[in-house]
Amino acid sequence: MIWKNPRLWRVAFVLYAVALFVATHKPGVHVNVVPGWRLDLLIHVGAFGAWTFLLGMTGWFDPRHWRGASALLTIGVCYALLDEGSQAIPIFERVFDVADALANVVGALLGVAAVTMIVRWMDPPRKPRP
Repeated sequence: MIWKNPRLWRVAFVLYAVALFVATHKPGVHVNVVPGWRLDLLIHVGAFGAWTFLLGMTGWFDPRHWRGASALLTIGVCYALLDEGSQAIPIFERVFDVADALANVVGALLGVAAVTMIVRWMDPPRKPRP
Protein backbone atom coordinates (compact mmCIF):
# COMPACT_ATOMS: atom_id res chain seq x y z
CA MET A 1 0.00 0.00 0.00
CA ILE A 2 1.46 3.34 -1.03
CA TRP A 3 0.41 5.07 2.19
CA LYS A 4 1.48 2.43 4.72
CA ASN A 5 3.21 5.21 6.63
CA PRO A 6 0.95 8.17 5.86
CA ARG A 7 2.51 10.59 8.37
CA LEU A 8 4.66 12.30 5.73
CA TRP A 9 1.69 12.70 3.37
CA ARG A 10 -0.47 14.07 6.18
CA VAL A 11 2.16 16.59 7.24
CA ALA A 12 2.66 17.61 3.60
CA PHE A 13 -1.10 18.01 3.13
CA VAL A 14 -1.59 20.13 6.25
CA LEU A 15 1.37 22.38 5.41
CA TYR A 16 0.20 22.76 1.82
CA ALA A 17 -3.42 23.41 2.88
CA VAL A 18 -2.32 26.19 5.24
CA ALA A 19 -0.02 27.71 2.62
CA LEU A 20 -2.77 27.57 -0.01
CA PHE A 21 -5.30 29.22 2.30
CA VAL A 22 -2.86 32.02 3.14
CA ALA A 23 -1.94 32.49 -0.53
CA THR A 24 -5.54 32.63 -1.70
CA HIS A 25 -6.65 35.03 1.02
CA LYS A 26 -3.71 37.44 1.15
CA PRO A 27 -5.05 40.91 0.31
CA GLY A 28 -4.11 42.58 -2.95
CA VAL A 29 -2.42 39.70 -4.78
CA HIS A 30 -2.37 39.91 -8.59
CA VAL A 31 -0.98 36.96 -10.55
CA ASN A 32 -1.77 37.84 -14.17
CA VAL A 33 1.66 38.43 -15.68
CA VAL A 34 0.53 38.74 -19.29
CA PRO A 35 -2.20 41.36 -19.83
CA GLY A 36 -5.30 39.86 -21.42
CA TRP A 37 -4.43 36.25 -20.55
CA ARG A 38 -5.94 34.49 -17.54
CA LEU A 39 -2.80 32.60 -16.55
CA ASP A 40 -4.07 32.60 -12.98
CA LEU A 41 -6.63 29.97 -14.00
CA LEU A 42 -3.80 27.50 -14.63
CA ILE A 43 -2.46 28.32 -11.17
CA HIS A 44 -5.90 27.62 -9.70
CA VAL A 45 -6.12 24.26 -11.50
CA GLY A 46 -2.67 23.23 -10.33
CA ALA A 47 -3.09 24.47 -6.77
CA PHE A 48 -6.37 22.68 -6.12
CA GLY A 49 -5.26 19.62 -8.05
CA ALA A 50 -2.25 19.39 -5.72
CA TRP A 51 -4.47 19.99 -2.65
CA THR A 52 -6.80 17.15 -3.61
CA PHE A 53 -3.94 14.86 -4.64
CA LEU A 54 -2.17 15.33 -1.30
CA LEU A 55 -5.44 14.75 0.57
CA GLY A 56 -5.87 11.51 -1.38
CA MET A 57 -2.38 10.36 -0.41
CA THR A 58 -2.99 10.80 3.33
CA GLY A 59 -4.73 7.44 3.62
CA TRP A 60 -7.87 9.01 5.10
CA PHE A 61 -9.72 7.90 1.96
CA ASP A 62 -9.08 4.93 -0.30
CA PRO A 63 -9.20 6.28 -3.86
CA ARG A 64 -8.90 2.75 -5.25
CA HIS A 65 -12.61 2.29 -4.56
CA TRP A 66 -15.49 4.44 -5.77
CA ARG A 67 -16.59 5.43 -2.25
CA GLY A 68 -13.19 6.77 -1.32
CA ALA A 69 -12.76 8.52 -4.66
CA SER A 70 -16.22 10.07 -4.49
CA ALA A 71 -15.64 11.25 -0.91
CA LEU A 72 -12.33 12.73 -1.97
CA LEU A 73 -13.98 14.43 -4.94
CA THR A 74 -16.80 15.81 -2.79
CA ILE A 75 -14.41 17.24 -0.22
CA GLY A 76 -12.08 18.64 -2.89
CA VAL A 77 -14.90 20.36 -4.79
CA CYS A 78 -16.52 21.70 -1.60
CA TYR A 79 -13.23 23.11 -0.36
CA ALA A 80 -12.45 24.60 -3.77
CA LEU A 81 -15.79 26.42 -3.77
CA LEU A 82 -15.51 27.40 -0.10
CA ASP A 83 -12.04 28.83 -0.65
CA GLU A 84 -13.12 30.95 -3.60
CA GLY A 85 -16.39 31.97 -1.95
CA SER A 86 -14.67 33.06 1.26
CA GLN A 87 -12.57 35.52 -0.72
CA ALA A 88 -15.71 37.66 -1.01
CA ILE A 89 -15.50 38.40 2.73
CA PRO A 90 -14.53 42.09 2.92
CA ILE A 91 -11.64 41.65 5.40
CA PHE A 92 -9.67 39.74 2.76
CA GLU A 93 -10.00 42.54 0.19
CA ARG A 94 -10.44 39.93 -2.55
CA VAL A 95 -13.28 39.14 -4.92
CA PHE A 96 -15.23 36.03 -5.84
CA ASP A 97 -14.68 35.04 -9.47
CA VAL A 98 -16.77 32.34 -11.15
CA ALA A 99 -13.93 31.47 -13.55
CA ASP A 100 -11.57 30.99 -10.60
CA ALA A 101 -14.15 28.78 -8.85
CA LEU A 102 -14.53 26.62 -11.97
CA ALA A 103 -10.77 26.34 -12.33
CA ASN A 104 -10.57 25.26 -8.67
CA VAL A 105 -13.19 22.56 -9.32
CA VAL A 106 -11.36 21.35 -12.45
CA GLY A 107 -8.18 21.14 -10.37
CA ALA A 108 -9.97 19.07 -7.73
CA LEU A 109 -11.29 16.72 -10.44
CA LEU A 110 -7.83 16.30 -11.93
CA GLY A 111 -6.33 15.74 -8.47
CA VAL A 112 -8.79 12.92 -7.79
CA ALA A 113 -8.11 11.39 -11.20
CA ALA A 114 -4.34 11.56 -10.66
CA VAL A 115 -4.33 10.09 -7.17
CA THR A 116 -6.80 7.37 -8.18
CA MET A 117 -4.66 6.30 -11.14
CA ILE A 118 -1.40 6.38 -9.20
CA VAL A 119 -2.72 4.52 -6.18
CA ARG A 120 -4.44 1.89 -8.33
CA TRP A 121 -1.26 1.42 -10.34
CA MET A 122 0.95 1.16 -7.25
CA ASP A 123 -1.49 -0.89 -5.15
CA PRO A 124 -4.39 -2.43 -7.10
CA PRO A 125 -7.57 -3.26 -5.16
CA ARG A 126 -7.83 -6.83 -4.07
CA LYS A 127 -10.89 -8.85 -4.99
CA PRO A 128 -12.48 -10.75 -2.13
CA ARG A 129 -12.05 -14.49 -2.21
CA PRO A 130 -15.25 -16.50 -2.78
